[in-house]
Amino acid sequence: MSSDVSRDELVAAVLRAVRKESSQAALFSQAVAEKLGLAGSDVECLEVLLEEGRLTVGRLAELTGLTTGSATRMVDRLEQAGFVHRVPDPADRRRVQVEPIAGLRAKMVALHSSIQKAQTEVISRYRDEQLRTLIEFLESSGEVARRETLKLREPSEETGAGGSYSAPVGGVTSGRLVFLTGAPRMAIRGDALPDLYRASFAGPVPRMRVRGGVVTVAYPRFGWFDWRAQIAGQFLDASAHWQKDFGEIVLNTSVPWAIELRGGVSTWTADLRALRLESFELKGGASQIELRLGLPVGVVPIRVIGGLNRMSVERPAGAAAALEVRGGIGEITVDGEIRRGTGHLSIQSPGAATAANRYEIEVIGGAAKLSVSTL
Repeated sequence: MSSDVSRDELVAAVLRAVRKESSQAALFSQAVAEKLGLAGSDVECLEVLLEEGRLTVGRLAELTGLTTGSATRMVDRLEQAGFVHRVPDPADRRRVQVEPIAGLRAKMVALHSSIQKAQTEVISRYRDEQLRTLIEFLESSGEVARRETLKLREPSEETGAGGSYSAPVGGVTSGRLVFLTGAPRMAIRGDALPDLYRASFAGPVPRMRVRGGVVTVAYPRFGWFDWRAQIAGQFLDASAHWQKDFGEIVLNTSVPWAIELRGGVSTWTADLRALRLESFELKGGASQIELRLGLPVGVVPIRVIGGLNRMSVERPAGAAAALEVRGGIGEITVDGEIRRGTGHLSIQSPGAATAANRYEIEVIGGAAKLSVSTL
């Protein structure tokens, strides 16, 4: 390229070269996928696993930009093809992680050996100073591409009148409701809706977004979400600070749902009797939580981490349940039997150990009062 080319022309030429190189890299990645008998996204998954070593399906979904359902199906394909396997999570053996098979790295290195050799020959033409400039450009350009990719994948924000939201069902076959931050008083229930969900709020209005059946709720980071305090072993109920703030979310009962709260909650009332619940997880504790459950389908985990003031769980008569509490509890009532001042506690309803359909309830961090009963 001649020296009298303008700056703008140089920049445009660089951008064209970057796009061309990216396209060729994508084509090469697709060729690798074809050699392995996989899809391009499958190879991306394998490369992430080789970099990270071992991941949960949820984390793998985040890193690859897929929904949890799509990531699960991809892992199923890769496991069946013999590229990965599921192993128990060392921190919680009831959960599983995904890791690549032992010989995968060598196989991937072999497929990349020819292009790596050719690229090394090209690199050898440049001086050290030029290579440092090239590294700086590629790292900066890669970070820009990462940010722009996230922007393109960012789910659209659902809008509605005032504090009301909804979203169409579309082709969704399973739903996941995720609270990314703490929440004030909240009521959740299931109903036969034409929409995937409907929501309304009084007080602070959260940001709600939906992508691939995953509905996320994010409240502003108000200081009163740091509601939980403990003095002399007693949990304090700070929910009086936001009695006027209230939200209701109605979930479509035609699809199964997983519910996750990542930042604690003040008062949570959930009537899920008409809903097929796949899992419920609360991190960050709660002032008061009430769950009314339907019949379980499979093993349904109910997990609470971070301490509770009060919690009640009601299930249909005959529904099997196993309960484990770690961290101490002031008073616990299980199917009419009252215990006080217990530490680590494990209780099962008759036949729960072998029941194919059951609730597995786990409370970590202690509770002032806990009740597990039948409807």
